[in-house]
Amino acid sequence: MRIKFYWIGATRDSRMNDLEQEYLGRIRRFLPAAIHPVAEQKKQDPRGRAAQMSREGEKLLSLITPGSTIVALDEKGESLTSTGLAEWLEKSIARSQPEIAFIIGGFWGIPDEVRNRADKVISLSRLTFTHEIARVLLLEQIYRALAINNNLTYHK
Repeated sequence: MRIKFYWIGATRDSRMNDLEQEYLGRIRRFLPAAIHPVAEQKKQDPRGRAAQMSREGEKLLSLITPGSTIVALDEKGESLTSTGLAEWLEKSIARSQPEIAFIIGGFWGIPDEVRNRADKVISLSRLTFTHEIARVLLLEQIYRALAINNNLTYHK
């Protein structure tokens, strides 16, 4: 079992990139994990926003290992507590699928193709975050879930 994180666009802020790498390293103490950024499509696509999102969705889905559990992050997704996420993650790991793929969409959000293929759609918060902060929050929460499941004192 491995965890992969897919998102649209690069992390430009070096401080956020450092935090991503910090939490990715912590996650790797428990499971193999990797980040796969996907190039953002042009925002000025003459066919419009739907075409841009569709291309991003196709690209994201093409990278995911068949048989993976797909988790899309969306503001309209299910709200979980940290312990609820830990319980879900523990059950998912026990099913022995090849990977869990967490996906954060681009500027316009999660493409319909991804949402429709997702096994689970979750929300980090009802608040709106920049993409870079959302990435760090996701990584931190996955580390927290793994810490909970391994009885570490990180989660109080």
